[in-house]
Amino acid sequence: MCRTFRLMLLVLTLMSFPNLTSLAGGLGSEKLLWEANQLFREYKDTEALEKYELLLSSNPELPEALTKASIVCGRIGNRFADDTHKSLYFQKAFGFAQKAIEVDSLSAEPNYVMALSLSNLCQTVAIKDRMVQLNQIKTYLDKALAQDARHAGAWHLKGRWAYKVANLSFAERSANKLLTQLPLPVSSNDQAINALLKAIKLDPSNLLYYYDLARVQREADLKSECVSTLQKALDQKLVTTEDLELSRKCKMLLQEVLKVRA
Repeated sequence: MCRTFRLMLLVLTLMSFPNLTSLAGGLGSEKLLWEANQLFREYKDTEALEKYELLLSSNPELPEALTKASIVCGRIGNRFADDTHKSLYFQKAFGFAQKAIEVDSLSAEPNYVMALSLSNLCQTVAIKDRMVQLNQIKTYLDKALAQDARHAGAWHLKGRWAYKVANLSFAERSANKLLTQLPLPVSSNDQAINALLKAIKLDPSNLLYYYDLARVQREADLKSECVSTLQKALDQKLVTTEDLELSRKCKMLLQEVLKVRA
């Protein structure tokens, strides 16, 4: 009798609140997204990707899951030494970025993620595709920064893009002229440095920004500035295993620069 009463009560509850089941599912999705984002912040990218993909299996247009899934795929790909595995994850990152742009082409984050995925693809594609993508990266970065001028990641990527464009090889310049007929992107080391400095100002705890800035400063023969940047990097708190590796690289680079100066 008691069991029958509980069953009737459940039926009446569902009839009174028809959205209760979907609401429970929504709460489950929120918990899963929170767990995925926690793994994302800890650079546990394989586990994070699994959760983002699980989220997207039930909600394929969830913007945050799409953009974060693209970023973690890029991070995983960059840990491989061989182009085969790199390309596999970079293509996957690009796929998530494309979907994110389809869902929302106006916001900063989807445009930044698209630029980031194209930047990663430049590592593994043929020279013609690389030159086309360099033009596309600039377009997406400009859109991202137009929507959010305080997007540290976009400023960092713009700095890396500017450095790459300012130091294109003769082969790359020739390929752009002969194979793409696109206008050659124009930039300078100074523009790269300014963009990276903006990224650091917006996110002063990110070791990668300091490391990339120091590398550009070294190539620009700004030795004193390079040393100062690396010293600031080594003062930052180390939180993740990624930070430990970047700190090690900063120490090695500082030793190289000081040795050159001596």
